[in-house]
This record gives sequence, C-alpha cells and structure tokens, in this order.
Amino acid sequence: MARDWPRSADEQTDTVRWALLGASRTAQNSLIPALRSQNRPDGGGGGAQIAGVYSHSASRGRAFAVENRLVRAYERWQDLLARQDITCVYVSSQPRHQYSLALAGLEAGKHVLCETPLALATSEALHLERTARQMGLLLVPNYAYRGDAALARMAELVRDYAIGELLGCQIVNCAPLAAELQTWRLTGEGGGVVLDRTIHDIDLARWLFADEVEQVTGLAARRVLSPDVDDEVVVNLRLRRGGQLIQCHDSFVTPHRFSSVELYGSRGSLRVHHWWSRRRPSELLLVRNDEVEVISVQGPDHYSATVSAFHQALAEPTNAARASGFLATANDGVRNLQTALAVLESIRNGWSVRVE
Repeated sequence: MARDWPRSADEQTDTVRWALLGASRTAQNSLIPALRSQNRPDGGGGGAQIAGVYSHSASRGRAFAVENRLVRAYERWQDLLARQDITCVYVSSQPRHQYSLALAGLEAGKHVLCETPLALATSEALHLERTARQMGLLLVPNYAYRGDAALARMAELVRDYAIGELLGCQIVNCAPLAAELQTWRLTGEGGGVVLDRTIHDIDLARWLFADEVEQVTGLAARRVLSPDVDDEVVVNLRLRRGGQLIQCHDSFVTPHRFSSVELYGSRGSLRVHHWWSRRRPSELLLVRNDEVEVISVQGPDHYSATVSAFHQALAEPTNAARASGFLATANDGVRNLQTALAVLESIRNGWSVRVE
C-alpha cells in the first residue's frame, strides 16, 4: 500500500503521529485534510502523520486506508494503540462506541481528540475526564466550531465589550440531513438532532457567555425521518449567573434557512451567518441602530485551527495551561453532554429541567 505523504528527515523531527479510531466521513472530509495542512508552512504548529486507522468493520477500514492514502488499516485497535511512536488518537465513530475507544486511547497513554458526544451517559464522560486528569493526558471533545474564524472573532469582540453587556442569544442550525448521513443519526443509539447539533449550540452558549446552563426547556416537532429520534427541536436555555435566555432551533428537515448565531448586547448585536455550512465561509456582522457593518475575518478552516491548537497544547506543561485558548476541555464535554441529556428529558416529559 502506498505510504502516507512523503516527508524529509528534517520535516519529521517535530512530527506528531496520530492513530484514527473510526473510519468516518468526518475523519475523511475534515480531520485528515486538517492534519495534512499542518505540514505546510501556512498550517501552523508542528507536522503531523497518520500512523493507521481502525474501524469496527475491517473491510471499511481497508477501503478507507486506500482511499485516503494511509499506511495501514488495523483490524484490532489494541495493535494500533500498542505502537509507541503514536502520540495522539482521534476518535470518530458512532456515539455508542466513542466512550470505549476514547478510554482505550487514554489507557494506552495517548492524548485524545474525540468527536462529540464524549459518551452517552454523564457518568461515562466523567470517567473519561478523571482518567485523563489522573494520567496527565489531553482529552479534547471536538467542538471544532469554536475555531471557525467568524465565531472566534465574535468571541474576541465579546471579551472586548464591543456590544456591551450580553442580553441574550439565538442560535439556528437547520439544514436537511444528507442522505448519506441518514444512518446511525436516525437511531436511538446516540442519534437524533439534539446529540448531533443542539449539543454544539449548548457549547457555543457556554463558551461565548462564559457561563453555565441552569435550566432547559425543549419541544420537538412531529418526527419525519425516523420514529426513533427527534429530527427537529426548539430549545430554550437559561444561564446560571447572568440569567440570559438562549433560543435554539435545530433541524434535520427544515430547508432554506441558513445557520446563524446572534448575540444581543446593550450596545449592539453580533451575527455570524453560515457557521455550520460547508458550502460557503461564515461571515460576521455588527448591527447598531439598524446599521450593518461587515467585519472582515480570515483564518484557516475550523478543523485546521483545532488541530493546530491541539498540537500547541501538547507542549504545555500542565493541564491548566492546555485549557487556554479556544479548545474545549474534558469538563466542557461533560457539561455539554449533561445539558443535552437534560434537553432530551425535557422533551420526553414535557417540563423544564434544572441542570445540576
């Protein structure tokens, strides 16, 4: 099988070697290009190399390796994680597998970047957080949209008090679920729009407001794509310290509505359009007194930015230092999952749920 991309001896001195646990479309379309972008002068951070991939389906793993020019596909994750030259693990499988794979990576002494959610139970996510802390390892739930250039700039403007006191927020994440994605996302084992999209809304709210969610209320529309999970929800989040309301609309079935994040402040509003879209770059607007200013933003795609920040975090001596910047922490993964599960409880039982 063809080797991964060629590298000179000098280029390999700061190489970070990764193992892929899961042969997903996200790994193929986003993570692999982001890792390879680290090897270009404009990619930032150190170089990266993919040592191999593991999939629960051996045939899928072999086809994935050939298609993406990887060195090797492994039929056992134990063999891949036993390699001493591997520093980091990327977990991108179905949600029902992610807890066990992330735990295996940590127990093998590897730093872990894990797609969301970290697990399907808060207790499992807490166990991952404790394991990473005890072993001094980096565990990052991949809330990669924090690295989007427009959202990152929005966060900077909020910290600079550009729109004054924050009064509230509306987040929209509506787009038809592509046919090729209508697999496990429509099953009861980790599927549904709440664990796929609303959990990212929750993360953005907690991150932008630097606050925790105190109470949630959720309503679901009539199920269209599957009888097993909700494919459209409207959710209200109330923040703990500030008391602001965050309104979220997430849908697998609503067309012709672009994704947006709008922050309302006492001195203006900030809007990011197309933050979820892969078809066009996001854009940032500042609104004051019915006047709209387009704020120019530049930067790498959100996955490349995340991988670069992850590589930089590897060099930090303490977990506290690693938590700096826009990377989500293991505790963020726990909090976001806990809140998303509270949303599901609210939808199921028809009442507001307090998040402890």
